[in-house]
Amino acid sequence: MIHLITSEFPPFPGGVATWSGAVARALHEAGRPVRVYARWGEGDGVVPFTRLWGRSWNRVGHHFTAWQVRPRLRSGDTVLASTWPLAAALPAGLSPLVAWHGSDLTRPAAIAGRERVRDGARNLVVSRFLGERLGAAATWLPFPIEPMTPVVRGEALLSVARLVKSKGVDRVLRLGARLGRPVVVVGEGPERGALEALAATLPVPVSFLGATREVPWAGTWALALLSRPHEEGGGEEGLGLVLLEAAARGIPTLGSAVGGIPEAASVVLADPDSDAVPTLPGASEVQDWLRRTHGTERFLEAWERAQSLAPEIQVE
Repeated sequence: MIHLITSEFPPFPGGVATWSGAVARALHEAGRPVRVYARWGEGDGVVPFTRLWGRSWNRVGHHFTAWQVRPRLRSGDTVLASTWPLAAALPAGLSPLVAWHGSDLTRPAAIAGRERVRDGARNLVVSRFLGERLGAAATWLPFPIEPMTPVVRGEALLSVARLVKSKGVDRVLRLGARLGRPVVVVGEGPERGALEALAATLPVPVSFLGATREVPWAGTWALALLSRPHEEGGGEEGLGLVLLEAAARGIPTLGSAVGGIPEAASVVLADPDSDAVPTLPGASEVQDWLRRTHGTERFLEAWERAQSLAPEIQVE
């Protein structure tokens, strides 16, 4: 049994939820028995799902997680934690698989024990950038996503991100104005008021759709993720799974030269406020790149390599 422990699971928004949902589906469809434990989200009725509970989750949620998962472990099982804090209170010597996504590694740790978890885990990273930053052996895990029927392209520049300064949505608005393209913003966050004020000064229409689950992919010219490090330094984007979600639909992407974004974006802008935007690749080129780089087959190959790095767990 694979026990996938995550703070977030679909339909909860965000990269960790998206990653956890895709990984659970890929393992289940490949015939691996999986049970998901999640604080936020819902089961899909196919993969067994257990709701995690507990108070003061940000401070001691890892302890609540361990208390609820430990009794279910059996010898030979595999534990996969979507973030390192969820593995922090698991039994010593367990050697769980731990995924690293970005700010959980590139920002100061919220709780103690990050290095201890790293050194005792079989580490999975979503980008080679994070593998270089980790400071320990790690397996790069391709994202299990496959090309879909390409959407009908349009004129809009699309942003799908939480509305915080580090996501660089202000850069996307200014880029849309520079290109003369309407901008569609999907996401919610504390910067919404400031971004709406900026949008009011621009010569192109900007639509704020909030945290909708239905991303308007059709009608998009390109998706842009122009993240920047946090103001205190660090916190670089680990990859940006939304770039791969766009590529699966044949939509080219624009990214900043930050963290792991260059590994996933069709075009990288060193300076989003001044760099010229070249002719973007078409749907077939974008999807061919995705097939060569990610997908379920490559994901499962990497998963098996990571599984073999330590012996199966033994539970008394």
